[in-house]
Amino acid sequence: MIDTHCHLLWRLDDGPASPMASVDLARVLVEQGVETALCTPHYSSRFPTQPRSTRARFAELQRSLVGVAVPLRLELAAEVASKLALSVPVEELAARAVGPFVVVELEARATAAAPVLVLDRLRRADLTPILAHPERCRAVRIDPSALDEARRGGALVQVVASSLVGRWGHVVSQAGWDLLESGRADLLASDAHTAGGSVRRLGEIVERVGLRYGREAMEELTVRTPAKVLSLEPAGSY
Repeated sequence: MIDTHCHLLWRLDDGPASPMASVDLARVLVEQGVETALCTPHYSSRFPTQPRSTRARFAELQRSLVGVAVPLRLELAAEVASKLALSVPVEELAARAVGPFVVVELEARATAAAPVLVLDRLRRADLTPILAHPERCRAVRIDPSALDEARRGGALVQVVASSLVGRWGHVVSQAGWDLLESGRADLLASDAHTAGGSVRRLGEIVERVGLRYGREAMEELTVRTPAKVLSLEPAGSY
């Protein structure tokens, strides 16, 4: 699996509290079948993380994983709050992108118009949004078609595994499965913050998706589309 959303870098946001906690999370991801992880520390009003500090922390974690023989390949971007995606200079967004892709958090109170507004603004800067965990967004739960125009314009939709197993309640869980059922999801990611909780069920969740929708669909969500996002050649199936 290629994980396109996780909070591996310690003491930058609400992720791990220490370097060892980051290593522990990385080890769990590998145990769950993850070969490559995109580190996406929050960039929001609550967590105004800066590229310089995230790059330094990222490099330190890479060295630590080599030192303890945890075979997890890392890439770096950010999870940008939708309000900032619509307001900060586009150069700030480009600095937090991976290739042309920017992971944009659709918060619980984001409006139904947010996906298209974000797409339009990023597209003018040759950037493409990955709309993260829309199942948690009330407006999307009321009307999932709010995502359709953005997807037609090239945006990707990313459901996270923790939602599917009830981390945010039954309503959010059902919304996540509904997005998969309707074909509106392009990526399945962990959104892992710590080594405990639902991340330890990640492999099980991926297998459940495969049993429900078929192995081809599961690999599209977890290997092939993520590989395109990160410009990787997938080494193999999950």
